[in-house]
Amino acid sequence: MSENNVNTANTANAAPAASKPKKLKRHFWLWPLLIGFALTILGQIIGDVTIIPFEYIFDIPDMWQFSLMYLSFYGIILVVLGFCALCERPIFKTFLPAGKGGLKNNTVKDFFIGVLFGFIMNGGCIFIAWLHGDLHFSIGEFLPVYFIVTFICVTIQSSAEEMITRGYIYQAHAERYPVWFALIGNSLLFGALHLGNEGITVISFVELFASGFALSLAVYARKSIWFAYGCHAMWNFTQSIIFGLPNSGIVSRGSFLHLEAASGSFCYDPVFGVEGTIFSVLSEFLVIGWCIWLIMKDKKKKSAENTAA
Repeated sequence: MSENNVNTANTANAAPAASKPKKLKRHFWLWPLLIGFALTILGQIIGDVTIIPFEYIFDIPDMWQFSLMYLSFYGIILVVLGFCALCERPIFKTFLPAGKGGLKNNTVKDFFIGVLFGFIMNGGCIFIAWLHGDLHFSIGEFLPVYFIVTFICVTIQSSAEEMITRGYIYQAHAERYPVWFALIGNSLLFGALHLGNEGITVISFVELFASGFALSLAVYARKSIWFAYGCHAMWNFTQSIIFGLPNSGIVSRGSFLHLEAASGSFCYDPVFGVEGTIFSVLSEFLVIGWCIWLIMKDKKKKSAENTAA
């Protein structure tokens, strides 16, 4: 449910029962997609223009250049927040902390619950591939400052993607259409955004679709986009910065573990990494199942409260 629907529902007690949320014409399915695409391009241009010059002005090591690439996504965050603050106030509120009018579980706690989910999901897939003998690692140099700064940069990149997809586009569609339309449409979009990545395959696209669906459903079921921020960020950080594996086909230039050798199998895709395997798809379905359980639990609780009333 979008924040617009939530706000309207909160005022329903004081309004006639016939009053319903107004379906905005600008939330017709095509417009949020086009606007979201335009915001992404504009934000990326702003990020690149302000970040890339540093690579030429200073002699920045390759590993830190990788962090700067993630940091450049801050431009998308600024553009989305600015646009929503001016034109989509109900959607803008969904990004805010729970105590400031945001979604009910937009809390630091929920962000780190998402971090835990992201690590377990991705780390579990990597562990299976390692057990199968597909991955061979050596330990690299551990630089705490690099890890902390890069985690922040990865969080910026992941949050930017979430604000476009699970934030603006999902919320706009959910205001006008049934929630299933917003969930499926958002998941297709998330997969399509990665079609240009190196090594994309049918199964990796299915995984990206399942990932988009799982995170969209988590926003709906848990009432928290901050959970999606944390889960998405830690998924990327785990495979790219901790284990040095491809992140949607992109390989990090600095990681705690170095991949010495890898072989392709049903457990690991040499180009797309664990995201190109059935185990990654299954990990997304575990989250989907958890979200469905949360939804059913919430419905039972509301039903019991209505019966008691």
